[in-house]
Amino acid sequence: MQTSTTRAETFSDGIMAIMITIMILELKLPDFDANQEVNDIRNHLKKLIQHFVAYIFSFVMIGILWTSHHHLFHLLEKTDNFLVRLNLFFLFWITLIPIVTGILGANPFLPISTALYGSVMLLTTASLSYMRGYTLKNDLIHSGKTAEINNKIFKVSVIGKRQSYISSFAYLLSIPLSFVSIYISYVCFAIPILLFFLPASIDEEKLENKINENS
Repeated sequence: MQTSTTRAETFSDGIMAIMITIMILELKLPDFDANQEVNDIRNHLKKLIQHFVAYIFSFVMIGILWTSHHHLFHLLEKTDNFLVRLNLFFLFWITLIPIVTGILGANPFLPISTALYGSVMLLTTASLSYMRGYTLKNDLIHSGKTAEINNKIFKVSVIGKRQSYISSFAYLLSIPLSFVSIYISYVCFAIPILLFFLPASIDEEKLENKINENS
């Protein structure tokens, strides 16, 4: 059965917003006492900074995933039951991000912490990659009224799929590299973020507007 994409997109937006809210709850300020030693206060702040750095990584990545998901669904003309299931699979991994973010924030220099974080992010980005591939193979994307629009829609979909693959590969590398060098694993975590901020060859917002005008 093929249906509109609106409900799936709205539901996904809500889940991702909730996950960001849950993550910020990990940043708990301690109750400072006037009699506390300076070193105790420093230790509290150090732990808070660790959680904040982990929060930044995850906040930016959820923002990137939300943006990619938004553009993906705005390029779709319709959805089907299997795509809805794939979307739920993607959201399942999204809901695990606050857990591994908390683990990473509490133990940022433990290899198992970065490996767990990399594993969840790998499965999240890989599920988004698979969704993109599925929409291309099953002709769920919009058919524009001109060949130019169709070519741009296809090109944007392929570029998005390629970026998702590169992000997945970076997270895949981070898992074994966590046990070699923690710092290299953090470099791997930064690659998908840097990739997102590279200049795009096609303005996706303008393309979406053209699709809406011609639909």
